[in-house]
Amino acid sequence: MKILIAEDNAFSRTLLKKTLTKAGYDVIAAENGDVAWEVLQQDDPPKLALIDWMMPGLSGIEVCRKIREIDSAIPIYVILLTAKSDKEDVLEGFSAGADDFIKKPFDSGELLARIQVGRRLVEQQALMHCLIDSIPDPIYMKDSRGLYLGCNAAYARFVGTDFDDIFARTASDVLPPAQAQQSHMEDLRVLANGEIFETEGWVNSAEGHDVYHSTIKIPYLESSAGSTGMIGICRDLTKRIEMEQEMRRLAVAVEQSTESIMITGVDGTILYANAAFETTTGYRLDEVLGQHLDILKSGKHDDAFFEKLWETISSGNTWGGELTNRKKDGNLYVEEAVIYPIRNDSGKVVNYVAISRDITQEREIEKHLRQQQKMNAIGELAGGVSHDFNNILTAILGYVALCMNSVEEDGKVYGYLKEIVKAGDRATKLVRQILTFSRQEEQEFTSLELQSIIEDSLSMVQTTMKKSIALKLDIDPKCGAIHGDPTQLQQVMINLCTNAAHALGKEGQGTLSVKLKQVELHGRRADDQAIDLDPGFYACIMVKDTGCGMPPEVLERIFEPYFTTKKKGEGTGFGLSIVHGIVRKHRGTITVDSEEGVGTTFTLYFPLLLETVEQEKQALDLSTPEGYGHILFVDDDEAVLSMGREILESFGYSVVTATNGKRGFETFMQNPNGFDALVTDYSMPEANGHELIKKVLDVRQDIPAILCSGYMEKVDGEDLKNLGHAAYMAKPIDWRELSRTIQREIGKQG
Repeated sequence: MKILIAEDNAFSRTLLKKTLTKAGYDVIAAENGDVAWEVLQQDDPPKLALIDWMMPGLSGIEVCRKIREIDSAIPIYVILLTAKSDKEDVLEGFSAGADDFIKKPFDSGELLARIQVGRRLVEQQALMHCLIDSIPDPIYMKDSRGLYLGCNAAYARFVGTDFDDIFARTASDVLPPAQAQQSHMEDLRVLANGEIFETEGWVNSAEGHDVYHSTIKIPYLESSAGSTGMIGICRDLTKRIEMEQEMRRLAVAVEQSTESIMITGVDGTILYANAAFETTTGYRLDEVLGQHLDILKSGKHDDAFFEKLWETISSGNTWGGELTNRKKDGNLYVEEAVIYPIRNDSGKVVNYVAISRDITQEREIEKHLRQQQKMNAIGELAGGVSHDFNNILTAILGYVALCMNSVEEDGKVYGYLKEIVKAGDRATKLVRQILTFSRQEEQEFTSLELQSIIEDSLSMVQTTMKKSIALKLDIDPKCGAIHGDPTQLQQVMINLCTNAAHALGKEGQGTLSVKLKQVELHGRRADDQAIDLDPGFYACIMVKDTGCGMPPEVLERIFEPYFTTKKKGEGTGFGLSIVHGIVRKHRGTITVDSEEGVGTTFTLYFPLLLETVEQEKQALDLSTPEGYGHILFVDDDEAVLSMGREILESFGYSVVTATNGKRGFETFMQNPNGFDALVTDYSMPEANGHELIKKVLDVRQDIPAILCSGYMEKVDGEDLKNLGHAAYMAKPIDWRELSRTIQREIGKQG
């Protein structure tokens, strides 16, 4: 440790230097006060000084006063050497800034002891200064006047200046004006009341960026003056505040997320769930906190499924997949979930986070679309088969009709032929059912009210129902009209009601309910089911039974053709597939809800007409037609062609035939004005019926043209209108109706 000796007496100066050097100190000797003062102003000056009171130039008292003016975090420890012993002299020395006295002549042991005390104080001050300076929080000290007495390095950095520029200055000298004024007001409060003051807020740092600081100002009693000073301790809370803000943003994002977010313990105990979880499951947060995840189990997944899931996440990996869970109200829902572990600083898994999205509606729509695609594919196949079968039926029924005209009505042969006609009629109905299912049969739609359709259907069904079945009707008389085919809609109601009655078992114990109401749909959901309908007004029919219900695997296939749960011979499997086809053809939709042991509900939606309508009625004309005119008949089926020619000629027509569209046009061009009407099949090689009619009308626009087809998926109704004189006739051909159509079209030409 360096010690300064200021002594004008050479002998005393030499003695002091030898004594202190021997004791291990690094001694600097000065012969007067002026030299001593120069030494103390150098870099790294001695921290302990022995100064003689009486010296030429600057006296010891004057040197003490100058030392106390030095801006130093660690004050120089001063011991005055003097022969004076009066009380007034001692007080004067202490007042000047001396820390200790030693009388001349001095005892070397006492001298070294007092120096040792001073050394310890200096070292303690240095240690304390080092500790305070190493504290990252800014610390400063002020006296009762608000002047800085000291600060650590952190505070000096914060205000952007050196310690020497802070010492003995006020806040207005160090801080920006606004901060200085605020700090001064706080200082006055602390110094006046002697109470601890705490504050926090945003302040501007020396680097020019905002910092969120907390400051605590602690009063202390200055021992030398008996007045109150103050220590200020600051702390930079910017990172904490930014983290809190980030946490708040994260909390808001999590809470307002549309996806369910749940945090659990490693044992599956629910620790947190956001608002989306509450919306999806129906559980309030206070109802699930502390509960196990098992409250969401639906029973749709086996133990092996959950064992695999827990094995994945407990090993620190992320699990992703679909889960079927149960809501608070007991309803099931499907969610797409990702579950991942949360680790602590040591890498141990301490929590799990599950983020999930309710995809129930999406899966229902996908299932509906797959079912629709399947039905469309099967419909294409059914339509093709029906077309060929219609041609066969046309030939069979046509030739039977010719035969019946050639035999006696009271003979056995006529009876046999009647049975063939009956079988043919049944086959015709079956083909029409197939075409209806495949959505390829052209339907005669009219404006109608469903109330009478339902009542008429139930009247027929009741004749075959068990008397023990309770029938409940809830028919809204104000439900509006729809556009449809009354015969096919009646077929739908009879099928659904008959199935419902069968579901009640042989004993017929239970209830069959039929309800009709008018509803307004605002989206693609109704009664919590996904539907393929646009928003608007609809007639809604519900057919409900309290029977045995259906398991899920049956429910998925009920609209497939040939699928039936009945015993062999009890059903064809076409019923519900036909119902589905009819409903779709009416621009409606059908949904089904069933639970084993509870019952089944079919719900049908049909778009309402906007205007008030009355059901149209049409009388059936059973008269035998008589015809006239020269007919060009074109069909690629020679049996139909030959038989049709014979029947039409029996009605009074003259007929020319052709086996395809190309030959038909060639025949027409041989005598364009010689034909009164054109009757053609649609599906033919080389040129189809539509193309033939167009070419014929290009040559002669006034000729009536009638297009016949076994299916309609390729016949565009708008194109038929554009052809001008084209009519349509479905196969198998009703030859009487064809004759009436020919006469009607010829009559239009005058």
